[in-house]
Formats: sequence, C-alpha cells, structure tokens
Amino acid sequence: MKKFNVLDLFCGCGGLSKGFEDAGFNVILGVDNDEAALTTFEKNHVDSKKLNGNLADRETFDIIQRTIENKPVDVIVGGPPCQGFSLTGPRNFDDERNRLYLAMIETVRRFSPQAFVIENVPGMATLYKGQIKEEIIHRFTEMGYTVILYY
Repeated sequence: MKKFNVLDLFCGCGGLSKGFEDAGFNVILGVDNDEAALTTFEKNHVDSKKLNGNLADRETFDIIQRTIENKPVDVIVGGPPCQGFSLTGPRNFDDERNRLYLAMIETVRRFSPQAFVIENVPGMATLYKGQIKEEIIHRFTEMGYTVILYY
C-alpha cells in the first residue's frame, strides 16, 4: 500500500505531522525557522528531513523543492503563527505574522497536493469580520479545492 507523502510547514516540534505519521503517512519534510523546535522535530520524525527556512521568503519554496528531491507531495499540513489572530493578543491586523497563511496557499499552489490542513486559532476565522477566512477559502477554491472548515 502506498504511503502518502506529507510536507509540514511551520512544523515546530512536529506535533501535527506526528499524528499523520502515526496514521501511516510518510512525513518527508518539516519546515520552521526555530532551530530548537526543528531539533525536537527531528527526534519526533527520525526518517524525515528538516529545513530551517523563512516561509515569508519566496526563495524558501525553491529550497523546499530541492530538499525533497522532487518527491510528490500528497498532503500539506501546517499551523501558521497564530499570535496575530489570538483572542488573548492585541489582534493587530497589520501584524506580519498574519500574512504567513499566504505561505500555505503558495505551497499548495506549487505542489498541488491531494489535500491540505491548516490549523489555527478560532480568531483566524472570526477576526476582522472573517476577511482572512474568506480570502483563504477564495484562493483555495480558485485552485479547485473544496474547503471544509472545522471549529
């Protein structure tokens, strides 16, 4: 039986992709910009590669492509930083971290996986009158994906 390849963005220590791995998926790469988190990711995913990269930088997508050696990406998972959306934070619309969901969109556009999962706090869907949520749905729908929301 084929194992589906997973790419984990904003992977942190790898908790989200660990669930996929435990379910029989093949986690091929974890990407984050925190070396300490990547060290833990590496311990949680001994057969996976790790990449210290800034997902706000477009060049990082090319580095991802080279790192996975053109393997097919079946599923993309990720939890973009949530501080700018969190109900416990200042909820500043201009917080640079609020735009990191765009890295998920760009990665899905480039790799055309069969599925993707974006995990975030409820504020990502509700704050700013739902503008971010609607933008995400719009962009993925334009690419031909069906978006299902879970709260």
